[in-house]
Amino acid sequence: MTTPAEIIAALDVSLAEHGEAITLRRRVGTTSTFVELACRAKVDGYASEVLVAGIKQTASTFIISPTEINAAATAATWPGAAGGDRWPRNGDFIRQSIGSDRKIEDARAKLSGNTVVRAEAKVLG
Repeated sequence: MTTPAEIIAALDVSLAEHGEAITLRRRVGTTSTFVELACRAKVDGYASEVLVAGIKQTASTFIISPTEINAAATAATWPGAAGGDRWPRNGDFIRQSIGSDRKIEDARAKLSGNTVVRAEAKVLG
């Protein structure tokens, strides 16, 4: 049986080899100030949907390891002044190295037993 630690270790290796650098961002209250966490993520698929007047809406899923999130939470740099849970949540933002902020519309922490083994976020934009 695979342990949560083994699942996380395999994800960390995969993200190091195949992931991309992103920045997870959370707004501090209603200000224009953000708390940021640089980490690696696997971006899965782009589904496009044509909205009114031919405007395209794209959706992507990001998979993030708990390793970087837990380390930043332990160091009190994430979520820091923004408060709240350490895991990505609806309303947070993800910034890819080649793009602007994309708002998280659906965030979930995936468990193995009682241990978070990855965080997934669906973003639009």
